[in-house]
Amino acid sequence: MVSDILTHEEFLKLKEYHHHAGHIYDHVTRVSYIAYRISKALGLDYYAAARGGLLHDFFLYDWRERKSQDEKRSSHGKEHPYIALENAQKYFTVNAKEADIIVKHMFPKTLSLPRYRESFIVSLSDKIASVYEYSQRFKRS
Repeated sequence: MVSDILTHEEFLKLKEYHHHAGHIYDHVTRVSYIAYRISKALGLDYYAAARGGLLHDFFLYDWRERKSQDEKRSSHGKEHPYIALENAQKYFTVNAKEADIIVKHMFPKTLSLPRYRESFIVSLSDKIASVYEYSQRFKRS
């Protein structure tokens, strides 16, 4: 279902970028799995949720560096979903639901209301994973 993404050389570059308490790769695989499980339990499109979850942060840069150079300190949060979608479409076939998942995962920060239930689920899964990852970081300190 997602092996083409997980083994792709560009996607594997996410292991080079730090995110929360690990790497972006760790984060997106966690989000994908949570979204997959919730979507499957609810009888929704778990295929799109799993793929969109993997690709939601496929932006391929160090967001901390970018944020430090941003006077408003908010551009990354609003722009990276579109950069992730552009990268996803460059390397993979992305359907309309997966595109919505990627672009809307920062709701409500980005204000655009998710169109699909799976988009809400990935957005929620992203927040669940982030809370878990930050808690692990604080647990280690």
